[in-house]
Amino acid sequence: MSVLLLLSSFAGADEGMWLPEQLPGMGPQLQEMGLEIPPEQLADPQAEPLSAIVSLGFCSASFLSGDGLVATNHHCVSGFLSYASDAEHTYARDGFLAGERSAEISAGPAARLYVVESITDVTEQINGKLKKRTKDVKRYQIVDKSKKLLISQCEAQANHRCEVASYYGGQQYRLISKLEIQDVRMVYAPPESVGSYGGEIDNWMWPRHSGDFSLLRAYVAPDGSSAPFSADNVPYQPATHLKVDPTGADPGEFVMIAGYPGSTYRYRTARQMRFAEEVSYPYSIALSEEIIALLKAEAATGDEASGRLNSSIDQVANGLKYRQGNLDNFAGSDVVGRKQAQWAELEAWIAADPKRTKLYGPVLAEMDEMQAESEASFEADTTIGYLRWLSDNLGVAHRAYRFSVEAAKPDLERDRGYQERDLERTQQRFDAMDGTYWEPADKQLTELTLKRLMALPPEKLPVGMAEHVAAAGGVDALLEQLFAEGTIPDAATRKAWLEMDRAELESMDNPWMQLAVLLESKTLAPQRAKDKALAGASLRLQPLYMEALLQSGDQVYPDANGTLRISVGHIKGYSPADAIEYQPQTTVAGMVAKVGEYPFDAPARLVDAAASSTQSRFADPDLGDVPVNFLSTLDSTGGNSGSATLNSKGEFVGFLFDGNYEAMSADWLFDPELTRSIHVDVRYMLWVLEVEGADHLLDELGLSEK
Repeated sequence: MSVLLLLSSFAGADEGMWLPEQLPGMGPQLQEMGLEIPPEQLADPQAEPLSAIVSLGFCSASFLSGDGLVATNHHCVSGFLSYASDAEHTYARDGFLAGERSAEISAGPAARLYVVESITDVTEQINGKLKKRTKDVKRYQIVDKSKKLLISQCEAQANHRCEVASYYGGQQYRLISKLEIQDVRMVYAPPESVGSYGGEIDNWMWPRHSGDFSLLRAYVAPDGSSAPFSADNVPYQPATHLKVDPTGADPGEFVMIAGYPGSTYRYRTARQMRFAEEVSYPYSIALSEEIIALLKAEAATGDEASGRLNSSIDQVANGLKYRQGNLDNFAGSDVVGRKQAQWAELEAWIAADPKRTKLYGPVLAEMDEMQAESEASFEADTTIGYLRWLSDNLGVAHRAYRFSVEAAKPDLERDRGYQERDLERTQQRFDAMDGTYWEPADKQLTELTLKRLMALPPEKLPVGMAEHVAAAGGVDALLEQLFAEGTIPDAATRKAWLEMDRAELESMDNPWMQLAVLLESKTLAPQRAKDKALAGASLRLQPLYMEALLQSGDQVYPDANGTLRISVGHIKGYSPADAIEYQPQTTVAGMVAKVGEYPFDAPARLVDAAASSTQSRFADPDLGDVPVNFLSTLDSTGGNSGSATLNSKGEFVGFLFDGNYEAMSADWLFDPELTRSIHVDVRYMLWVLEVEGADHLLDELGLSEK
């Protein structure tokens, strides 16, 4: 059954991160909700407004001017600010404003901006090569190679980055071609005390008063081609840009977001949800608390340490609060019971018909077996993963060694992330480490995760790890060897490692490379072989599982997977508990009322300007003040950060930057009564820019004082 044929079940609900091509089928409902532009216009990534929607690779963003001015969240550029910060320039704390274009600074060699140019259905090119009896490993290999071939052909275009995305468990595939812009520069970022006002206290909470926005600019070579940072580069001229509506949006008004939501889990099983509740979330929470305590203590040692580490602190703290919020939602609501009820309904629907029992019954049983296998190795797999992620030096060594191993294969047979197309980007990320690496923190994080790993039962340790540590004289002695003088790879060493062959790296006496080789050869490579077999089984099972879900229910949008989506809804408050009613807007006056010690230490210039905010040209006549943040019923998740909030005409009225604490579990199950998204009002951005004296940016946005 075609997924798009099921759109008749859409009843105007705010749930759903919709594919652009699904919007025309929802036309009458969207118009009833308040959409004024033709729904067909929202199906074309080359038409306004979607042509102005871009991605940073991890956050969403949008063009706001014909000279490549890009708007996104402040927390999305914290890594860029950390890269640019040093002992003299604490941009991550104090913010940044380029008074003119020549003063705009590089966001770093790894910064990217992606502009979608086409989305093509390639389902037949992939699934057409599969047979019912294709073995699981072979199934994985066929799909993997088909994707790589399509990507390779697509990237024959200069300056393009392409991907093949899977939808509905592999029922559908789309080839997405994106222009890759390599020169991204900082234009404006507010101080941390504006962009992250309220810090972790207010994070995911309402009411909010956060100026979580920043401005970037995209640059290209003089001939219009994508090029790395150069003084000769010129501002990129996008095909279209969003029109800024300085009147914003009001309660009850229709709004939508267009962006790149990362991951949701609405089609996962009840068992997977229980495992998250009982094991994976508690594990990550406990480790994250240790990591944050360590990073905060190190950041407090000086301005340079703070500048290097603030982005990592924010990233880990956000993930911690997300997982804790999920656990609180699980405990304080019926979300787990609802998920179990849905699963029971699916099982009953399958059991009610012999044909369905024969077709889908074995699918559920095998999926359960696969989940049990994953659960058994969770602690060891996750701890190794944290060690490789948190230890910058081990991450560099391991990635370089993986490249050397994969280099022996034909390019289309190499693992994703280790093909020729990935080499330059890896080098740029290695180069960017010079602006973000902080050795004292790296040593403490390595110690934390290495000791956690060695505390596992002997049978769960990576093969050869106990012997390796013992030969070094124990964990502490190994740490001393790892961080001895001359062992830390500098920029030249990192580059050299990427150019060495496998034998050269295996013969090195550098302790980081020795540890990387041990983990890769004895544990990670064998595990990946098993994972590929499981991935092949999933490619066989997931389409049938999704088929059963779609036929037995009425949800028709695919889980978020980092591709372009549109969500629709209204500006609306909510009631989180008995006798509590949250209004959907906050104001500058409310921001001032919170002013105090960190993280409510708003800049004096902003507080002083607030005395006359009621007379600002950006004040809302109904509120009598400049709006700061607002709530909507829009469906969003991680990756949607920075998404442009659009009104019924497709005009820019704000940025999405967060969700609400009471509905963090919406990634598992959407609750229309409680689920809300939190946005920066465009009028607060404009007011702050005016306070900051950024008249040249207001002029560029078409909002000069008249």
